[in-house]
Amino acid sequence: MTNKIALVVYPQFSMQEIATLSGLFRWYFDSPTVVFSKDLKPVLSEEGIQVLPEKTYDAFRVADYDCLILPGCSDFRESIGDEALMRFLRQFKQHPGFVIGAICAGPIYLARAGLLEDRKFTSSLFVEMIERFSFIQAENMVYAPIVEEGNILTATGDAYREFAIAMARKLGYQCSDRAYAGVPFDWKPETYKHNLNPEGMAQFVEAYGAYLR
Repeated sequence: MTNKIALVVYPQFSMQEIATLSGLFRWYFDSPTVVFSKDLKPVLSEEGIQVLPEKTYDAFRVADYDCLILPGCSDFRESIGDEALMRFLRQFKQHPGFVIGAICAGPIYLARAGLLEDRKFTSSLFVEMIERFSFIQAENMVYAPIVEEGNILTATGDAYREFAIAMARKLGYQCSDRAYAGVPFDWKPETYKHNLNPEGMAQFVEAYGAYLR
């Protein structure tokens, strides 16, 4: 594996829904997130946080990444008509084995790009949207938190932790059901005592020696 994941951002994307995934991949599997958009201008998330994309769609190369992630979006009136995004996504028809994950409203972009034709999927879209959008095959919508079919894995917005775990496993990583599960009910002081190994201790002393006792 290349140990890199590609994240697409568009106006009003949900940072919260993919933050757990990016954190899990970075700290469990040393796989950083590379942020893509149609240009390099700041993109405002639905939480009001500006994100600066690292690369444009034109710079994407399938061989350089393990998977593509599409976050949800609280207002997709602008991005659903973004032809640059649609052209970017349509290229994946030529790469049927490349893993793609989409959460919450993210699957709407896959549907419009033709990547969900004759595929089961889930999403957090309203029923009326699923039934009325001409490019969505409503009969293939599954009302479940996670749906995996072929190279595409979709999830509802409230399944952001399960989405991260499912994506890791789809890529062949060993990942516990308890990953990013939060504070355990039966916590003890020892749960929060973390010790450096010898290599980590040496790096710590080298980096912060001027400040140590």
